[in-house]
Amino acid sequence: MTTIALVEDNDDLRRMTGRFLESKGYDVVQAASAEELTELSHMPDIYVIDLNLPEMSGYDLIRNLRKMSNDVGIIVLSARERTLDITEGYEAGADVYLVKPVDPKILVAALWRLEKRTNTSSNTGYSLTINKASREIINDTQNIRLSDAECKLLYQFALSGSRGLERWEIAEILGMNLDAEIKKALEVRITRLRKKLQKCGAPQTAIIAKRGYGYTLTIPVCFT
Repeated sequence: MTTIALVEDNDDLRRMTGRFLESKGYDVVQAASAEELTELSHMPDIYVIDLNLPEMSGYDLIRNLRKMSNDVGIIVLSARERTLDITEGYEAGADVYLVKPVDPKILVAALWRLEKRTNTSSNTGYSLTINKASREIINDTQNIRLSDAECKLLYQFALSGSRGLERWEIAEILGMNLDAEIKKALEVRITRLRKKLQKCGAPQTAIIAKRGYGYTLTIPVCFT
């Protein structure tokens, strides 16, 4: 079953659209912001994204998703209808740009087209490839298994882009309590994850600390 992430901050519209897509046989996960996507255990097959999101904009979310994977389908569903907005949406990495209100049949047709798309693109340069089902980093010589929390953390790191993640955000993803020992405990967990990445050829600087803030992922991550 195709999984769709519906990212829309209008609660009523999101729920209505979600019910419609579920009636068409899709598995739908809903989020009111890009930040809520951290709760997902793996990358959905297709994202339907509004541009007017709190905190991180829809454009930035699309750019970060596209860095993570060339295969994932991305549909913009927005009230913005200016040529400039539509152009920026496609330049950010959207596959389809639909203007609200949209005929539900058109949305379903776009989803069907993305489901059938055959990916022929290839990645260049170094990147981590993670199997979202097995939670393994795929490598030429060995596959490194990630914990569920580590997989979620890398997913959210990739979504956050250059902003990175604050310590409290990382603590929440890893299921850690915010107490006096949080900084040291986080360093241990990050070091453990960094070593796993290095076993797959990633540089030592794959995850770097940001003084007084948290950490940032410096290499692209692709989910398959």
